[in-house]
Amino acid sequence: MVASWVRREFAGVGVTQFPPGRQLRAVQDHFRGHALLCIDVSGSMSGAPLQAAVEGGLDFLDEAREARYDTGLVLWGHAVKTHLPTTAGAAAVRDALRGARAGGGTRLAPALRVAIEELGSLTGDRVVCVFGDGRIGDTAEAERLAARARALGIRFVVRGLGESASRGLARVLTPEAGADDSTQTVRDVADLRRGIASMVVDLRHGRGRS
Repeated sequence: MVASWVRREFAGVGVTQFPPGRQLRAVQDHFRGHALLCIDVSGSMSGAPLQAAVEGGLDFLDEAREARYDTGLVLWGHAVKTHLPTTAGAAAVRDALRGARAGGGTRLAPALRVAIEELGSLTGDRVVCVFGDGRIGDTAEAERLAARARALGIRFVVRGLGESASRGLARVLTPEAGADDSTQTVRDVADLRRGIASMVVDLRHGRGRS
């Protein structure tokens, strides 16, 4: 005869019995990131460089969203030509990037102002991913704005076409990392798509450090 105690039934409360608390959305928002992709569309980017930059940017947008980042876009030259915030939606951001046109000079400060205005008051990981192919205009103003952004907890990821461009951007945007980080340099146009897309690696690895 089998002892009666082995015949007992056991039951438990289902894990989905109770609805989520009121703070769930706030917690989810806190751990979701915001990434603003800023691409140089000055006149020197005309032709093949811009086409490669757009393709790399599209790759970046896909991977950043998979990594739980809401993504926005800034196309910058002498001024901000296009700005879609991270709330714009994936399709709108991708369409704006595909419609990029090159022309004019180069000045980074206006793009940094837009980034601060959009990301400064948000929570979670906030990242400005900047690509440029040359000069950044008023360096002193760009340095002041970049320092203000870092003080707000915004971090930067940099890619430059050629060593001169990458070092110039790094000195202004990521001085703590140094200007000689080889991962920040895109060697040539043939490597431009991969170079811009690779910014998502720094996006993920830097999460939680700001």
